[in-house]
Amino acid sequence: MNKFTIRFYLPLLAIIMSLSMVSCQQEFDEYYARPATLAGPVFQVLSDSSRFSGNFDHYLRLVEKAGYKETLSSAGFWTVFAPDDNAFEAYFNEKGISGVEDIDDETAFQLVAYSLIYNAYDLTALGFYQTGPGADTLSSAFRRKTAYYTGVTRREVDGQQMEVIATNRNGIGNFAINDNNHKHVPYFLNHYLRQQDITGQDIEAFYNRSFSGAQVDRANISISNVRAENGIIHVLDRVIEPLPNIEDYLMSKPQYSLFKSILEMDYRPRNNNVAVNYDANSYPQLTERYGALQQLMGPVHVKSYTGQLAFAPNNENFLRGNANDAQSNSWTLFAPENTALQQFLDDILLENYGALSNVPDEIIFDFVNMHMFQSAVWPSKFSENANALGEAARFDLGSNITDKKILSNGLFYGTNKVQEGNFFFSVYGKPYLNPAYSIMRTLLNNYRFTISSPGQNFGLIMMSNQQIVDAGFEYNQGTPTEWTFNGVANLAFDRINRMLELSMIRLGDPSELADLNTPKIFETFGGEYVRIENNQIFASGNVDNDTKLNFIVSESHLANNGYVLYTDGLLTFTQKTLAQTIFETPQFSRFSEYLNGSSIYNRQTLQIEGVGSGAFFTVLVPSNDAIDQAIIDGKLPANPNTGNAEEREQIAAFLKYHFIPRNTIVPDGKKIVNPSGEEFNTLYATLSGEVQKVIIDNSANGNTPPFTMTVRDGQGNIANVIIPQSNVLANRAVIHQLDRILEF
Repeated sequence: MNKFTIRFYLPLLAIIMSLSMVSCQQEFDEYYARPATLAGPVFQVLSDSSRFSGNFDHYLRLVEKAGYKETLSSAGFWTVFAPDDNAFEAYFNEKGISGVEDIDDETAFQLVAYSLIYNAYDLTALGFYQTGPGADTLSSAFRRKTAYYTGVTRREVDGQQMEVIATNRNGIGNFAINDNNHKHVPYFLNHYLRQQDITGQDIEAFYNRSFSGAQVDRANISISNVRAENGIIHVLDRVIEPLPNIEDYLMSKPQYSLFKSILEMDYRPRNNNVAVNYDANSYPQLTERYGALQQLMGPVHVKSYTGQLAFAPNNENFLRGNANDAQSNSWTLFAPENTALQQFLDDILLENYGALSNVPDEIIFDFVNMHMFQSAVWPSKFSENANALGEAARFDLGSNITDKKILSNGLFYGTNKVQEGNFFFSVYGKPYLNPAYSIMRTLLNNYRFTISSPGQNFGLIMMSNQQIVDAGFEYNQGTPTEWTFNGVANLAFDRINRMLELSMIRLGDPSELADLNTPKIFETFGGEYVRIENNQIFASGNVDNDTKLNFIVSESHLANNGYVLYTDGLLTFTQKTLAQTIFETPQFSRFSEYLNGSSIYNRQTLQIEGVGSGAFFTVLVPSNDAIDQAIIDGKLPANPNTGNAEEREQIAAFLKYHFIPRNTIVPDGKKIVNPSGEEFNTLYATLSGEVQKVIIDNSANGNTPPFTMTVRDGQGNIANVIIPQSNVLANRAVIHQLDRILEF
């Protein structure tokens, strides 16, 4: 190629390459250009589109005033709850202002930030509870986190002005420094109601308007699912304001000031307050962060609540902190008004303490917790949700609820009575709330949910601190040897605990203890029995000591699950063996002769073969006349001390057949539900190992007193229990007298 050719082709090549590059750029721009059909950003859609232009002027001016125009005009991913101009006109009228110009910058920021939800959701997606990638739960969400959070506020604490920020976790010392405690906005969709089995009336109970099927706080969604480049818009017919949280609302209402003071232990100085904690030292970053944004008077304190409470009322999150569980659930608080609460304090809580400052912390926490629910309790679901103590909400929606609010972190109900909590209104309430019975309260700690349950009835025999001390016990809480009996630690706790269980009488109905004169026998919590007659009560040990206890009838108290009874001493148990009790009971003298001379009784250990010291037994002892008749009939050797091996085996079998192991049965119409009686094993087994049985019926007379009791033996004979000579209390056993012997 010559020089001319080179000079000719080079410019031509440059022109061709230039044209090619222009063509490629055009193709690139066309390929990656914004599609003409793509909607603009939120701000543009609401301001420029033919559909919305002129309908959102107030909202858009508010967005500009709040400093969010750039945010809603650029990239992002938002759900926007945008009130239209009619909604704002109504809002201006409510507030007595003429327009956006009368809204201060802070309020403008609050209104706009609270209208923005992180991430873009159409109405269907709003119904999802986002449990994780690919694991969303359809229809179970009713809240979403907004862009708004309160930050630092100035409050007076113990007369001192203090910069305070709300906790974002439950418990003290759990504050998460990178969580701004964003407020949530509630919304209600038809599929959520169906999922929760609630109706529009549950939502309408909180708002002065009919439920539309798509509602955001107090506003209806008039237009939904409007797509924008950076999110989805739902148009509202009312302006929604940032909701207060439960703590904020409680503090703003004077009618709940007494409950608030108990919740936060306002009656105690800050350095002695175990309910609320103000901590600035652990989080110096907060002071640095907010110091640059606002004029602070001092360090920023995190206000947190003890983990002894079901939740922190100022925590905008839910159980798992900043996880998504707040989408599907929330806290609920029932707050009694001052008048109702004061009545409760006067009648119950402070009866024995005088002042709140004297009440033990655990009682205060229990009282507050019985009003706290770790779930959203809808009006129609009071009976289906449990509070922190496992109790349903015991309020009537129509007559007891005076105030209803859906707040940013939960549901709030004002009430004209306190929650009738089990610990305070059951038989447990008396030892629980009386410092003179504080030792008994400690002993009952492992039983308190059982003995306070409305579904189980008890008679509770009170054990005062003084009575326990007088009985020889000493209790030194927190020491290596907490319990001693007569100065000895060995088995001291077992002894006092067994006495406690003797004092917890099982009842089918509280009315069983309305009459303390008529002879009755009752099973106690520990399985042993006590007897009541002539205004006295006694257990097996009281019989040994000849110390039947007198009821102080004037102090008896009917609770919601039984009777609380006061006596002049403590119930106690015998330490004698079962054989000793049989020997010492006069009406069992002939049976005792056969037992004492038998091969099944050990005179050194005083024990009967097959009868362990801790086992429960029912012993069926034929009367002296019945034994004499059996001798006449040739069914029993005449000599209890016979040396004949065959006769001794006959006596041993006879005795064993009258012992019922592992059960205590008395003529009280209980335990045996079969009208024909129930089958029980005896101690006697044949040489082939077949255990011999009897059939006992203690439910004659249609389960109503006077009770009878019969025993059918292996031969079909019916023996009657002779009631006046029966119900003898022994060591974890009861002994009855029969009018004939039992034959296998």
